[in-house]
Amino acid sequence: MAYWQSAVWREAVDSIHPEHGRGLRAEPGPWRQAWKLFRLRARYDVVVTLGVRESMAYGLLCLLTGRASRQVMTEVFIDDPQPGLLWRLKTSLYRAVARRAVGLLANSRAEIDSLSARYGVPRERIRFVPLNSTLADQPISNQDDGFVLAAGRSLRDYPTLIEAFRGLEYPLVIICGRGDPMPKSLPPAVSVLRELDYNAYLDRLRRCTLVAIPLRSTERATGQVVALEAMTLGKPVVATRVAGTVDYIRDGETGLLVEPGDAAGLQAALRRLLNDNALRTRIARAARAEVEAHHSFDTHARAKLQAIRELCEGSAPPT
Repeated sequence: MAYWQSAVWREAVDSIHPEHGRGLRAEPGPWRQAWKLFRLRARYDVVVTLGVRESMAYGLLCLLTGRASRQVMTEVFIDDPQPGLLWRLKTSLYRAVARRAVGLLANSRAEIDSLSARYGVPRERIRFVPLNSTLADQPISNQDDGFVLAAGRSLRDYPTLIEAFRGLEYPLVIICGRGDPMPKSLPPAVSVLRELDYNAYLDRLRRCTLVAIPLRSTERATGQVVALEAMTLGKPVVATRVAGTVDYIRDGETGLLVEPGDAAGLQAALRRLLNDNALRTRIARAARAEVEAHHSFDTHARAKLQAIRELCEGSAPPT
């Protein structure tokens, strides 16, 4: 959520960014943001940090000066373990910051256990807050140019999706990053577009028949942003059953879920939707209703504020 989009959030929270970031030309670097938060922290009951770098920088400033951070950390990503000293050092520093924080907010229920284990934070100091749709104020799109869209970079399993499409005679458009790996040979109906801007992605999202979100199995929640955007615009979603999707999609009701790495299962789910217009319509309507009920800007803001209150009231902020 861009926090200027929610009146609920603006009324309850102050921001270091003008108008809560609306119209901000260039976001200051993480250390500059952290320093500003550090200087202002004594005025407030709690400091909410967004992003891994900003959270780390602010927490380290408090740690090094021996000050209580009063910090609630959001968007706490869980990278897969990597070999080498740098990853271990980064994890150790993040653990030190997280354990001094008032609490952490997770993007999925599964992340509660993952964050607790990774950073040594008790489960009761972690809350799951469902994300909002970034397009929550947009109408349903009735356009359908006859192609399946897959988009995103984080932990996508595009090779499995492409394997599924080798048995489907239907166009697939993949929007991904420069470094996302692809098979050497692609089916004739598959096109790969790299590094498209957000508006170009939205144009294709509005024009597609449905959205496929193939994901690798991981502790980190991912894929939910694209899923919610598709659901908002009335585009049925077929996604992998992982941490980033099971809290947002009800299988057979607001989308279809398949097991990780299952090309045959993915193909079957895609074929089922592509061949059944009534099913696509039912799922699209249910998905849109789900977004309106649980993933609007203000609904997300209320849930986040409630989680922050619970964390602050649950125990005294650690030192």
